[in-house]
Amino acid sequence: MKPERRSAPRTVERVTVALSDATVALQTETRNISASGFYCTLERFIPPMTKLQLEMELPSNARRHRIRCTGVVVRTEPTVANPEHGAFNVAVFFTDLAERDRASIAQFVRDRLSNASTSSD
Repeated sequence: MKPERRSAPRTVERVTVALSDATVALQTETRNISASGFYCTLERFIPPMTKLQLEMELPSNARRHRIRCTGVVVRTEPTVANPEHGAFNVAVFFTDLAERDRASIAQFVRDRLSNASTSSD
């Protein structure tokens, strides 16, 4: 079994993300998210090491927190579930994220993990 390489806890949560670079503007939902980055599915190929502008809004009971930052694609894998329709699982690492925003994402993840463990008890 491989040791866990992730440095931040992550939660399976859908957060809408707008991402763009000089040639593409897309919207997707995360499949999981952490203070380090997120994993999503896109309908088009984006090569690894592509720098992206990101915008997302974390859902919250009190108020929504809008985050704007940059990230880089660290992994792109074709899905095999639907070979007729190109889809790619993409991992994005946050590269320019304000510490305040990183702390907000970390708190969001902790809250979701805490709620998940409480509801499963």
